[in-house]
Amino acid sequence: MDYSGYSPDQLVDLFADKTQRNDVIRALIGGLTATELRRVHVSDAAQVALIRGLKHGNSKVRWWCIQLLDHIADETYVAPLLAAAYTDPTPRNRRHAIHALACEKCKPDRCRLRVDIRADLRQMMQFDPDPSVRETARLELAELEAA
Repeated sequence: MDYSGYSPDQLVDLFADKTQRNDVIRALIGGLTATELRRVHVSDAAQVALIRGLKHGNSKVRWWCIQLLDHIADETYVAPLLAAAYTDPTPRNRRHAIHALACEKCKPDRCRLRVDIRADLRQMMQFDPDPSVRETARLELAELEAA
């Protein structure tokens, strides 16, 4: 299918359809696999659409936005990812937002984001209503403090 007439926001909306998702992701940011995502140049419009997608009504769309941001993130994505880690209604999405903020292996240069999220992780460990999110925050904090 030709997605050239679609806006970035329309492409993000299509993340909900798993039959189109891979092609849509490639159309939006130019890659799909972790290796491809290390080399993509994401347009400003695609960046804005991915950030807006973090507040989409569909949990799968939000998850895919977090997943992609995990692989293309730089420090400009910290505030939206933190907001998702604190407020996404789906625990799986909150867990993955925490991962996206802390993981170095997924990033294009294989380096952690240059931001100190330890205080945020402590907050999530204490106050997130879901035990799996609290555990993810604990594990990521332990890894950050060991580094």
